[in-house]
Amino acid sequence: MAFQPEEAAPQDLNDDVVTEILLRLPSAAVLRSRAVCRAWRRIASSPAFAAAHARRRPLELIFQRHGPSGALESIPAAALDEPQRRCLDVEYPKESCWRGYNLIASCDGLLLFQRGRGGSSYYVCNPVTRQWTAVLPRPTGIFTLPCGFYVHGPSREHRLLCLTSDHQGSHYVYSLEAAQARWLGQALPVMRLWLDQPICSLNHRGKLHWLRHPRVIFSTDENVQHLMARDDDKYKILAFDTVSETFRRISRPPLRRRDGVAEFFLLEMDGMLAMADFLDGSMHLSVLEDYNDDKSWTRRLQVYLPAPLQHACWAVNADVEAAGQDVILLGDSRTCWVGLYHVKQKRVLKKFLLADNERRGSRNPTLVHALLFRDSLERHNFFHLHHSPQ
Repeated sequence: MAFQPEEAAPQDLNDDVVTEILLRLPSAAVLRSRAVCRAWRRIASSPAFAAAHARRRPLELIFQRHGPSGALESIPAAALDEPQRRCLDVEYPKESCWRGYNLIASCDGLLLFQRGRGGSSYYVCNPVTRQWTAVLPRPTGIFTLPCGFYVHGPSREHRLLCLTSDHQGSHYVYSLEAAQARWLGQALPVMRLWLDQPICSLNHRGKLHWLRHPRVIFSTDENVQHLMARDDDKYKILAFDTVSETFRRISRPPLRRRDGVAEFFLLEMDGMLAMADFLDGSMHLSVLEDYNDDKSWTRRLQVYLPAPLQHACWAVNADVEAAGQDVILLGDSRTCWVGLYHVKQKRVLKKFLLADNERRGSRNPTLVHALLFRDSLERHNFFHLHHSPQ
């Protein structure tokens, strides 16, 4: 008898059982399972399955080895488990001149890359399905700087908040699904763009938050020239509501007296906005008790960090569901040391060296930033509607 793929599939398993089995598989295995039979393909290709599967995937720390177009690697953020460390087999699009693809943001299972330097071109990739698309059209201006990558709740569109140099400085919202950019409002002239550019944003309560950012002009502000001369605005947190797409300023917690160079980083702690203050091997951690009251900052922690994390410069919530409320992930971008730190016990639970830059001696060292990623099998029409790089 000739081999029949449909007959070879397990016929005694109902859809619920098959769904439960497939939900436990890694993303790559799910993609392969679609070839088993039509029933499995139908289950594994449904939007409901893709959403449920994404919820079960671990939150991972993702980084790019040895600079632009380097290998993408990830490791579970809540465990730093070496056996679960993996290389994402992403094939970068070919290009006529070598500029490289630099990973700059992550959102909803998608990665945002910048090609070249100076705000030239941007691309979105799903590393699981290996799909790419160019971010088009680009707003007018000499350069475009993505400030935030988010999902707009009411429409479920994936959007980019961008700053451009047109009219001296403007904010735009770009929709991947609609392939359109919409003018949002004026920013201050960006003569010092690379000094003031956002390093990263925290998505908390459906709002993006920045510690460093190009300054926004509000309708209640004085004239632009007077605002440019003020320094207090630069030292406030900027929040962007991803639903109403409006800005808000939030005061920072009181800063300690300092004689050295400090690093600040926003994170979420116990459902509250928090800020880590790193200075000379120490870390102060403050939380905003009442999100609507700028004066409700409270210091939760004041510790000296042990080696090799004494020069940590970022902190993120490792994953509340897996690690618990009291564990944060600390990292040193340049040395590539990361560690799980228990806030209440004031001790490092686990530390891990992701890359040894000193041993390799490369001109393109590995830099580990606080980029978190979760696998997604969700299908997006913009990968088919837009021109993808070749």
